[in-house]
Amino acid sequence: EGRPLPSRPRTAPRGIMRRPYQITSIVLLGMSAFLAREALKLRYYTPLGPGPGFFPLWLAALLAVLAAAMFWQATFRTPEPLPDGFFADRRGYLRIGAVLGALVLVIALLDSLGFCLVMLGFYTFLLLVLGRQHPVVTAAIALAGSFGVYYVFVHWLAVSLPIGIFGI
Repeated sequence: EGRPLPSRPRTAPRGIMRRPYQITSIVLLGMSAFLAREALKLRYYTPLGPGPGFFPLWLAALLAVLAAAMFWQATFRTPEPLPDGFFADRRGYLRIGAVLGALVLVIALLDSLGFCLVMLGFYTFLLLVLGRQHPVVTAAIALAGSFGVYYVFVHWLAVSLPIGIFGI
């Protein structure tokens, strides 16, 4: 009559973490090369001491060493199994897309609307989409992260931030 049903459910074989670690380390190596190249465009040393290129160059070198160590471990050590839930479900990928879309909007609107308004919207969006806080906590964090950070950077640290068309 038909084939017998299997006695136990079949599960997909679990992969190993070797390839994700290798890809991540190669991306970090590329980023460290880019950062080192940009740091070399700045002055390494000035008459007063280390210049603006000193710390970025050493941080890029440290990142390269750590990325190379990560690649070495991923390639030549015993690989770890993929943890359960390593790949996101549909909802997780939609959240990732929402964050990337919000970042693109921040970049596009920062000069025209200014730091305060753009960051207020960005923080509010992120905390509503990703967080599970009370709305009062969300509002407080968004206000502190936008107007509070603006005040600290502009008035205390004398760093200019985009003002925008509304003057805030």
